[in-house]
Amino acid sequence: MSRITLTGDGNLGTTSVSNVFIDQYMKEANDAQIKVYLYLLRSTSSNRSFEIGDIAEEFNHTEKDVIRALKYWERLGLIALRYDNAGEICGINLIGIKSNPTPAPVLSIVPAPAEKKPAEVVKPAVPEKPTYGADDLKAFKDEPGTEELIAITESYLAKTISPSDLRSLLYIHKELSFDFEMIDLLLQYCVSKNKKSFNYIETVATSWYEQGIKTPAQAKNGISRYDRNIFDVMKALGKTGTPTIKEVEYINRWIGSYGFSKDVIFAACERAVMKTDTDRFPYTEGILSKWKTQGLMTLDAIQAAEADYRKSKKSVPVRPVSAPVAVNSSFQKTNYDFAALQRFINEN
Repeated sequence: MSRITLTGDGNLGTTSVSNVFIDQYMKEANDAQIKVYLYLLRSTSSNRSFEIGDIAEEFNHTEKDVIRALKYWERLGLIALRYDNAGEICGINLIGIKSNPTPAPVLSIVPAPAEKKPAEVVKPAVPEKPTYGADDLKAFKDEPGTEELIAITESYLAKTISPSDLRSLLYIHKELSFDFEMIDLLLQYCVSKNKKSFNYIETVATSWYEQGIKTPAQAKNGISRYDRNIFDVMKALGKTGTPTIKEVEYINRWIGSYGFSKDVIFAACERAVMKTDTDRFPYTEGILSKWKTQGLMTLDAIQAAEADYRKSKKSVPVRPVSAPVAVNSSFQKTNYDFAALQRFINEN
């Protein structure tokens, strides 16, 4: 690796971080990307040169991690990279951040509820996973970039991947049409949740496929919105920790297929918490499916319906309690001579 010269726009006599970077860019970046950018700011202020390996050693990342981070900031327009004849990075120019950049559209993994009449979400059919043979795996391993993808995967999962794991990667890449950058982001997301099994990784990948998540930008924005919705509802139900796949399916249905806003879901959660200490997800499902069937899609509509129900209960006339009915017994009181009866029994 050659040493890199670093230049910047304007007077960078001090190491300062733009508020726009903090507000608009930092929240979408991962740990490595943030560290690399801050390192560039610091290096510019001190007019020092460095190599890719210097950054990697400084933050205990691989050189490939650093290069991916640099390319990430270049795509966002915060830096410009220069390359030498050998195709290696030889220069970086920091570009001044424009104030008030146009924010990227927020695309949620959970479809946003419709304003008026919510339509059922039609999900694309997830392709079946083929039975890949040895020739398929060999062809996949021979593709440009696969060797690097395998190395990245093993680094994230802290293990050597098996042929079964490789089949999962091939399925996600070929059948779900995830490019290597999307797979990289997918792995980062799952590992951040401390989920390193390929069963879980495939589940997340198919969920993104169903929701039409096709680019890293969509996935990052969706992850942020997805996590916020999921954990807000979990909290409303008194749940802590990582949600199960079944619990995520419930919440996705309430927000996506049913089209309820979070305030309506919270109202159902409150009722469930008051009624039961267990099975709160099925109980909430029962409430929301009933509201959905009745067309009650807003808190105002729900409260009005409940008020009408209470009013109708009060308006039902109370049936007076009838006085006890006198019973005319048809049995006649009979006086028995028990002494004579006893004598008859003794004599016979």
